[in-house]
Amino acid sequence: MEKFVITALALAVPAYFYTWLIRSIDRFEKEPVRYLIAAFAWGALPAVILALILEVILSIPVAAILGKETLSAQLIDTAVSAPVVEEVVKAFAVMIIFLTCRREFDGWVDGIVYGGVTGFGFAYVENILYLMGTSSWSEWGALFFLRTIVFGGLHGFWTAITGASFGLARYMHGTAIKVFTIACGLIVAIAGHLIHNGALVLAESTEGATIAIALVNYTVLVFVMFLLWLLAGFVERSRLKTCLQDEVPNVLSAQAYAAICDRQAKKALSKLGMTPAQIRQFLHIAAKLTQKKLQFSKMGEEYGNSAEIIRLRHELKSLGA
Repeated sequence: MEKFVITALALAVPAYFYTWLIRSIDRFEKEPVRYLIAAFAWGALPAVILALILEVILSIPVAAILGKETLSAQLIDTAVSAPVVEEVVKAFAVMIIFLTCRREFDGWVDGIVYGGVTGFGFAYVENILYLMGTSSWSEWGALFFLRTIVFGGLHGFWTAITGASFGLARYMHGTAIKVFTIACGLIVAIAGHLIHNGALVLAESTEGATIAIALVNYTVLVFVMFLLWLLAGFVERSRLKTCLQDEVPNVLSAQAYAAICDRQAKKALSKLGMTPAQIRQFLHIAAKLTQKKLQFSKMGEEYGNSAEIIRLRHELKSLGA
């Protein structure tokens, strides 16, 4: 029991850090906490349980044909079955949010957030299971470092890619193109997972040479996520500038609009006399109005977009500087 408590608490720190990190890609219009908790919880419990059941079922015929301890069986179980099963069950949580909370699922950035949070929930419980299986505290420490520091972002970043594909499909017309886009994102996530697991399975037989492949694979993934983080900020500022321009002067003053479009928007708004709490609320509503106007332009009325735009305009005006 002591080991479990220490493990759960120790893993909570990197889990919080990574979920905070992935959430930071959404600068102004943060997703509702209740949805993020639901996404993390799905990854942490149902997804892990379902993945374990499916992986055990799939391993039975593999062991019967190839033998339980053979390298071929390990490759199929760990490097093929596990990536497919785990990425699919994690993607299921993103799909649920995508289908049931469309008003909050505004695009690829939201998809990255929901996917990443789901993945880190999965990683949290999976890491507990692996660390509880260690036979000594030195082994525990080495595995903790490997799974939370060296390769800490893997599960979240893989599912973030799947989530991004859901976000891209959000504004597409036609079921076929939506399914194709989502499938492409899922395949990329599975491929990255497969390369990582395969490299680790082969590490012993190659005297550790394939670990370099796993490290390069992860480095590329981190670099892609960093580029997406930068792109998200650029896109968000560009959309704010374009979509809010016609709100001046009826909803926004020229000074407030200029501050919103500034690269240091929070600092610029503080010069207009806003408190930090007012700035957060102001930027959140401004970003929300931007997204609703984009939704209306691409998807039409959908879920009452025009009424929501009017409501957000009144709210933004009441908060205006």
